Amino acid sequence: MILLGGESDWWVCTHLLEPGSVVLSGGAGKDVSFECALVRRGCSVVLFDPSPTGKATMEKKVNQMDGLQFFPKGLAAREAAVKFALPAIPDEGSFRLAAETTNSGNVEFRCVTPEKALELAGFADCSLCKLDIEGFEYEVLDALLRAGLRPAQIAVEFHHFMPGIKWLRTLNSILELRRAGYRIVRKRQTDYLFVRKEFIS
Repeated sequence: MILLGGESDWWVCTHLLEPGSVVLSGGAGKDVSFECALVRRGCSVVLFDPSPTGKATMEKKVNQMDGLQFFPKGLAAREAAVKFALPAIPDEGSFRLAAETTNSGNVEFRCVTPEKALELAGFADCSLCKLDIEGFEYEVLDALLRAGLRPAQIAVEFHHFMPGIKWLRTLNSILELRRAGYRIVRKRQTDYLFVRKEFIS
């Protein structure tokens, strides 16, 4: 298990990633050093981020690599235009799950399910799913499991520290993943790495 990336780094089990392994990644933000590190290891990375922040990051020449496909769409539980709240910190640039009680300051971005995301990129499954999607991770994990997708590992940041999201929602996601055969192998603050139990020695 190693830490990959720069400012936005993630723990992963590299022995579960081979040349040609497919990675579904949600959330580019201002740093895609993690995705670039995976490409340099021979992975095929499919990255989704609908925000102006993500698009600007992917317009940088250094981030345009063979093996890294970028789609300016979000990941969600349905294929539709979905409401996002504006960044709480404008300079940080993270568009996030919109509160159900207000439409003030919301914008809409096109979103797809994880299954559709892989289909758009020409893949049927993935070995790793990374989700840093500002509150949308709960519904995307549900959609991933409902679709029968079972990547060997899932790296996710849970956002129960955001307004309107309770810790209980994170607990429920952890329990659902456990029922699906996943175990927590690494935790750093609100970043978790889950691995399917048959791959844990």
